[in-house]
Amino acid sequence: MLNKYSDENKKIAMGFLSYISDLKDMSNLDQELKLYKEDENRQLYLWKSNIEDYSGIVALSFSNHTVFIEYISLSPSYRSQSNIFKIFDDIQQKFPDLTILGNFSLGKLLKDWRDSKVNQESELSEKE
Repeated sequence: MLNKYSDENKKIAMGFLSYISDLKDMSNLDQELKLYKEDENRQLYLWKSNIEDYSGIVALSFSNHTVFIEYISLSPSYRSQSNIFKIFDDIQQKFPDLTILGNFSLGKLLKDWRDSKVNQESELSEKE
């Protein structure tokens, strides 16, 4: 489940952002949070898996027809393909009319996720 970042979750967000090497410096962290707060085409979301606590953070930017995943930073115990796929599902559910794109490191995962969706749909249609 994606929950839009707010200042009340700043410490939680900073914890997840600190896993990103470029954001380990405190001034870089503050600049990153400021960027997403001030730019209406960028949004941060805290992600919950099926438990109460947040498991990661997702940075998104938007254009006319796309949502671009800038990065995903997860708690070490949640770093798995299945959780990344759940995040992609949540993004698709939240923004159904937008095409999901991702940074270079997410490209293969997005392709695999799309392929798995096609396979699921063909399996469902075969059962009918």
